[in-house]
Amino acid sequence: MSKESNHMSAVASTGCVICREFEGIRVDGQVHHIAQGSEKRSAYMTACLCETHHKGSLGLHSMGVKAFLRLYGLNTEYHLLGLVNKFRAQDGI
Repeated sequence: MSKESNHMSAVASTGCVICREFEGIRVDGQVHHIAQGSEKRSAYMTACLCETHHKGSLGLHSMGVKAFLRLYGLNTEYHLLGLVNKFRAQDGI
């Protein structure tokens, strides 16, 4: 497995960072690539989001980035990376 694949697996293992941060529960999710506009997507700029928070009714892709960030009180989409790092540290991964 490549370094990028290993990293994305570790990110996915944290579970949905929104569910963990705001609801205190671990929910399996999908890897979401973080970038602004048409920036190139990187395996290292990813966060795990459950179906609801990724593509569902409360999802970043459904609501749009600005509405999603407002709903969860996040300054930028890059705040998700901080949550990934927080939960990887808590989980020891």
